[in-house]
Amino acid sequence: MHPGWYENVLMELLIRQGRFDDAIKAVEHTFDDLYDGNLLQAALILLAEQGQHGTALGLTEGRSPEFLAENEVFWLRSNRWWLRGESGPAREAIAEVEAVPVGEVDDRELTIAWLLAQDGCVEEAIARLRPLPGKRAATDLAELLVWQHRFSEAIAVIPDVAAQREEERRFGTRGQEAASPDADYPWTAPTTTLGD
Repeated sequence: MHPGWYENVLMELLIRQGRFDDAIKAVEHTFDDLYDGNLLQAALILLAEQGQHGTALGLTEGRSPEFLAENEVFWLRSNRWWLRGESGPAREAIAEVEAVPVGEVDDRELTIAWLLAQDGCVEEAIARLRPLPGKRAATDLAELLVWQHRFSEAIAVIPDVAAQREEERRFGTRGQEAASPDADYPWTAPTTTLGD
């Protein structure tokens, strides 16, 4: 077994026991590792599951320039936005997403809509999602409408099976949108639920 597996198990045990500082100390030497031994994302997820969003957010700061060059765009910034959205207020994360040039963030509008919803601006999030194409946008919109007990509207925005198949055929996908990896899509974060 990879030595990181044992460190990961130790970290998880300590976090589940509420020993957050001990858990971080046990694995922080891996946080700037550019390869498989990096446990930063695992730490972020486990801390967030325990409601320690601020602690997790702090771990995203101060990373090495080499680590940032390899990971900032691909997953670190989206995890930071997710954590800010979970811990609230999300306005800082929204401003950061909006400052990134269009085309550099996959699912930019979906990310902003999720952050708005997390910040209590559900109607603004709904308005942002309505004009967006695609199954994921429709599903996210439907979920927000369900939150608002607007069930008929929610059902109406979900594309029918034929439209979903056409989208899959057009984009060459199987259940996910081709040009939209989950890396910058906070709704897919393991501990993220809209109803919390």
